Amino acid sequence: MMDLQTEIADGVATIIFNRPAARNAATGPMLQEMRRFLADVASMPDVRCVLVSGSGEHFMAGGDVRGFDGKLDLEGREREIEFAARARAGAALLVQLARMPQPVVTKVRGAAAGIALGFISASDFAFCASSSVFVLAQVGIGASPDGATTWWLPRIIGARRAKEIALLGQRFGAIEALQMGLVNQVLPDEGLDQAVDTLIGRLVAAPGESIRRTKRLLDLSMQNDLESQLELEAQAFGACAATADFVEGVRAFIEKRPAKFNQTTG
Repeated sequence: MMDLQTEIADGVATIIFNRPAARNAATGPMLQEMRRFLADVASMPDVRCVLVSGSGEHFMAGGDVRGFDGKLDLEGREREIEFAARARAGAALLVQLARMPQPVVTKVRGAAAGIALGFISASDFAFCASSSVFVLAQVGIGASPDGATTWWLPRIIGARRAKEIALLGQRFGAIEALQMGLVNQVLPDEGLDQAVDTLIGRLVAAPGESIRRTKRLLDLSMQNDLESQLELEAQAFGACAATADFVEGVRAFIEKRPAKFNQTTG
């Protein structure tokens, strides 16, 4: 059984963490395979969005701490080098995920711990089941957070809440995650799949270039001054106007009919 399942179908690239017996705890090979898959997907214009989820009852219970045991007998400096390298490998994946040209959707149920919060934060949409539980628990093993969580969480939920979560290892539930802005929606467990499928359907049907350009504009806005952002907006609008989808969208608006985007001709 593959620890990471991947599939591309109907405009959607799907990634499933597949270690249900270990609550999908992340291993190095899982993260490496995810990087390879995302690198391929990023260059596929026919892929309209990326879905990340976990098999079984949980999203991901952080890194595979049991796998750390074999390195505990190393000298302190050797352990430092070993685990810094592991963190850097995870960091490269989180950057890659955050910079995907396609929207990234995470579907969360059950446990979401440690680096799992990095995956959720780096995504563009996060839907979770009402039974979901979140925790940044590295302090409990004498470590510090990784997976870009110390970058994302202060920006998403604020510095004080981020410190509360990271320094105290405090668990919180789905409603708190929604109130903090970590997730977009909380659904009953039985309604989560349908809600995510509806969202994905809307993304797949939307004009591809418009979605990609809009996502990039929003991602760059936090680091740009106003003038730079306005120039990027003008460039993006022009690029969209050059597409068949723009012609179809304007004509559909004038003719008062639904637009049919992503046609191969036009």
